[in-house]
Amino acid sequence: MPAVPTIVFAGGDPGSFSYLRTVDYAGTFLVAVDRGLAVLAELGLTPDLFVGDGDSVVPELLAGLDRDHTRVVILPAHKDVSDLEAAFDLLVTMGKQGSVLVLAGLGGRLDHCLFNLQLAARHLADFEDITFEDDRCLVRPLASSNALQLLAGTTVSFVPVTWEVELSLTGFEYPLSHTVVQRGSTRTLSNVACGLVQQVIVERGIVVMIAWKIPSDIS
Repeated sequence: MPAVPTIVFAGGDPGSFSYLRTVDYAGTFLVAVDRGLAVLAELGLTPDLFVGDGDSVVPELLAGLDRDHTRVVILPAHKDVSDLEAAFDLLVTMGKQGSVLVLAGLGGRLDHCLFNLQLAARHLADFEDITFEDDRCLVRPLASSNALQLLAGTTVSFVPVTWEVELSLTGFEYPLSHTVVQRGSTRTLSNVACGLVQQVIVERGIVVMIAWKIPSDIS
């Protein structure tokens, strides 16, 4: 029986609600991370799990949660991890292993975004896959072999998050074969998807894929 997918509403800028309303939430395990509770409420959704220290959540929304339906984990205000990291750690403890989609995790503060993506890379082995998405782009940490179905013409970058990666790409305008790329190199910036299927093989290390949904002239 396939694992139940998890959708996490992080505490960042949620971006377009028009996009959020296109997401299929049926049959998923919904997690609100602090401020993310307001986003779920706006969408008419009830979380299965709330995790946060409450510093950016609407008190009335938190107080109004049905504790018989929603597990509420209140974190201390002074702690060594972010609310999102605590949520990921709890999902691992709970034995969640399916796919994880993180919404409201890309917009807002740049430092939060960078740490969020490194957090996803750290937990990649714990879940089927982890995806951050908004109306503008789709972001996934990748390791091993991955078959993708990006629209032809999609601008895609692969950012090494480990010190060094070995990468093979097919189905892209600039293919690679067993190419070693060091962290900080721009060798894998702004590639372009071709055809119906693309293959990304990360033979060593972890990369974060950033695929833009809108045309980009950034080079």
